[in-house]
Amino acid sequence: MTLNDVTATSEEPVILNSTGTVNVNGGNFKTTGTKSCFVNNSANLTIDKGITTVGTFVSEGASCINNSWGQVRINGGSFTTDAGIAVKNCGGLRLNGGTVEAPKGTAIDISGESGDVQLNSGTIRNSVTGVRVADAGDSEIDLKAVTFENNTDDDISLGKDQQINIKKSFVGTAKIRVDDPARGRQITTDNEDLSYQNKLKLFSKNSGYIIGYKRGDDGVEYRYLADANGNIVNAVNAKATADLGAGEQELDTATVVPEHTTVTVTANLPEGAEFLGWSAVRADGIALKLGDDQTAHFEMPGCNVTVEALYQGGNVDIDNPSGSGSSDVVAGIAAVALTGAAAWGIYEAGTGIYRVLNMPGVPMPSNRAGLATLIWEKAGCPEPQTVKSFSDIDDADLHLRQAASWMEEQGLMDDVKENEFRPYRYVTKLQTCLVWDKAKEKSLIS
Repeated sequence: MTLNDVTATSEEPVILNSTGTVNVNGGNFKTTGTKSCFVNNSANLTIDKGITTVGTFVSEGASCINNSWGQVRINGGSFTTDAGIAVKNCGGLRLNGGTVEAPKGTAIDISGESGDVQLNSGTIRNSVTGVRVADAGDSEIDLKAVTFENNTDDDISLGKDQQINIKKSFVGTAKIRVDDPARGRQITTDNEDLSYQNKLKLFSKNSGYIIGYKRGDDGVEYRYLADANGNIVNAVNAKATADLGAGEQELDTATVVPEHTTVTVTANLPEGAEFLGWSAVRADGIALKLGDDQTAHFEMPGCNVTVEALYQGGNVDIDNPSGSGSSDVVAGIAAVALTGAAAWGIYEAGTGIYRVLNMPGVPMPSNRAGLATLIWEKAGCPEPQTVKSFSDIDDADLHLRQAASWMEEQGLMDDVKENEFRPYRYVTKLQTCLVWDKAKEKSLIS
């Protein structure tokens, strides 16, 4: 059966489909009793835009769609209810377009092991909860290019032990809550398509937790619940690892490490280099001793930590974000730094002399965000030609986006990767001196 641009108001279901196939193209359906517009039992239902109408489907006191063991494809239209659930699914579901909203409850409820669900496109909005997954068993639930808008509580709610497979085509943001929060609790399913889940903008609605990232040695990555209260480890010429609830994993400067967690650092040196020791700095100024071995351990304090492996020799060029500076002092420091830390005292003295002569009273930043902001503000906060949207800088942080965009335009700093700025990557004193010197050379600062 096919219905084209039909208008219907009823206290009973407008469509009661059992074991058949129904195509609805647009129209305006409304149920005023306690029944759904569409009741689909072990049948096939497809909803598309019509020729003259987009399709508006409203149920009072019931779900718009109640699917039991059937297959439903939503390609367009709007679905609204004042009841607890707009689309109640216990079967196969494809959301390929349209809008779904339940201002008093859940837009899409997925329960029962009865088929796979693909949320491919469309908008889920103006609900308390966007998508609820509970007791889905082994059903595959994929989230792709869906948009979440103005859901007051959470966009995704997961019942006990439930997970969701978020594909790389999802580029929006999602607020996620789970019924059983615990350290290490897995949120997304294992995924073999490498290097995208870390970029997903997922936010935990469970108090005391953030959504962490894990990538195993086999390349499989997923997201999980990690403690919200912690600090970061900057590892220079080294690899830092810790167990944050999902097994031992490598840390980056976006990873929050809870206090008292055991952190392992392993020197990562160029070929032929000789390990000299560790430079470990706590943000609170308290000494952190790591010993003389190339692999060391420490207990995470309640502040940020920077750990650098010192070495001499080896075949490596200096990591310089700005190009070479022109002053004799900067050139001398760079020459020393090319040998790692064979003359660490000279390095410290050289950067100190440069700062006294050229940067009196200027605080030394610890990361790329601080360096970009420092130079940009000293230049008078000029407007960049284009304010870029970096994947790792919040769009609301206009100040940092302007600074990063201007620094790139001036050739003072580059993207670490395409569309990434890595704002919290550690920068050395030497790197700061080099960027400062180049900005002076270009007459951008005085």
